Parts: sequence; structure tokens; C-alpha cells
Amino acid sequence: MYWKMKDDKDKSERLRYLNEQKQIQNQKRRFYLDRIEKLKKSLLGYHKKGIEYNRGWIAFHEKSIERHKKEIQEVITLNEKQEQEEKLKFHIEQIESHHKKYIEYHEKEIGFLEKEVQLFERGIKSCEEQLIFLNKKIEENKIA
Repeated sequence: MYWKMKDDKDKSERLRYLNEQKQIQNQKRRFYLDRIEKLKKSLLGYHKKGIEYNRGWIAFHEKSIERHKKEIQEVITLNEKQEQEEKLKFHIEQIESHHKKYIEYHEKEIGFLEKEVQLFERGIKSCEEQLIFLNKKIEENKIA
């Protein structure tokens, strides 16, 4: 009889432990899902908008470059030509030293965020595997 009571107590402790572990895995899984959602909604969106924004500026500068090239060929005075060349130089510098660098920055950040999302997705998969295992063990201990 003592052994039966001890075995019931052990079984009860095992079930308590397994249910605690199940709760922990569910919390981790929810955390990972929440983190992925936040990353995708806010940060990935922010960086994608940053890329679009800078591409818009590049398009603007490219149109301006074409316009200034035309005006350089059409102007008569040296002063006008130099003025158009300065404007042309400004637009080229803006593309090269500003907008392209920001696009590179945003693309790099997107790459980092995508890797972070992948890590959380692996964490979710691991939690789901653990939950399957724990559910199986809980059922086994209920039956035994």
C-alpha cells in the first residue's frame, strides 16, 4: 500500500512537472509569434518604406540630371554652363553619397531582420515539437 501511495505521488509530481513544461513552451511559442509579428509590422515595414522613399528621390535626381545635361548643351554663356554643371554635380552626388547609401543600409537591416525572424521561426518549431512530446508524456502518465 505504501508503494501505491508513493507511486501515485510520483505520478502526480510528474504530471505537474510536465504541465509546467507545457505551459513554459506555450509561453515561449507565443513570445516568438508576437516578436515575429512586431518585426514584420514595424521594422520590416519601416525599412521597406525607407527603400521606396530613397528610390523615389533617385528617380527625381535622375530626371534632373537628364534635364541639366540638355540645358548644358543648349546654354550659350560659360556662366550658365557652369551653373548647370554644378546642378548636375549636385544631383549625382545626392544619388551616390546619400540615397544609394541609405538604400544599402535599409537592405542590410532587412537582411538582419529576416535572419532574426528565421531564428524565431526555428524557436516556434522547437516549441511545437516539445509540445507534441509533452502532450504524449502527459497522456501516458494519465493512463498509467
